[in-house]
Amino acid sequence: MQVTEWYSIRALTMPSSWVALFISFVLMGLLLWILYSKEIASIFSDAALQLILIWKFSVIVTDFSMVIKHPLTILYFNGGMMGFVLGILIMCITLWCKLRQTRYKTEYLQAVFVTSILCSSIYQILMAFLNDAALWQKVLTITSFTCWIMLALWKRKADFTWHKQLLLLFLCTHAFVATLQPLGIWQLSVLVTTLLGLFNLVLMSSKFPNTK
Repeated sequence: MQVTEWYSIRALTMPSSWVALFISFVLMGLLLWILYSKEIASIFSDAALQLILIWKFSVIVTDFSMVIKHPLTILYFNGGMMGFVLGILIMCITLWCKLRQTRYKTEYLQAVFVTSILCSSIYQILMAFLNDAALWQKVLTITSFTCWIMLALWKRKADFTWHKQLLLLFLCTHAFVATLQPLGIWQLSVLVTTLLGLFNLVLMSSKFPNTK
């Protein structure tokens, strides 16, 4: 969904995408605490914070020359799409290391599955509410991802074969809805959904290394 609205908090002005991302992280943390445990919620809260910090300060990497000339730009800019993707990749590696220490406990992998779908879905729904678009685009986005929230919660304790199929179907649904949104399929959110889906598959393969 295209960003059309900006919000101001004193001297800070932020796009609706930041607001949607922050709210989706907060709601996801609360849901994990309710559905699983404080420990699992804490792991994913740390992962979300890590993602935000890497995305924010990756501007040092993505635009090094500007930062050298104007150091204070670190406070006002971020790493953009490249920085966010870098944050996602590092976050996944960090999570993989932490989950490896737990020997890929089933409830932890279930939490990753639920988080991957719910966080993306909540973000998409909020973006539809916060930004301007055609009414049918808003309805399609909100309806589709609300259904996915209910389906993910319903099947969160299903076996991993179910989870693999649902992740693939979720990616297809996201891609289809994105093609009908103003920005089309080439959106960062679709790439993030793809990366998180692949991360889930890596975790499942790590738990069941002989499963093909």
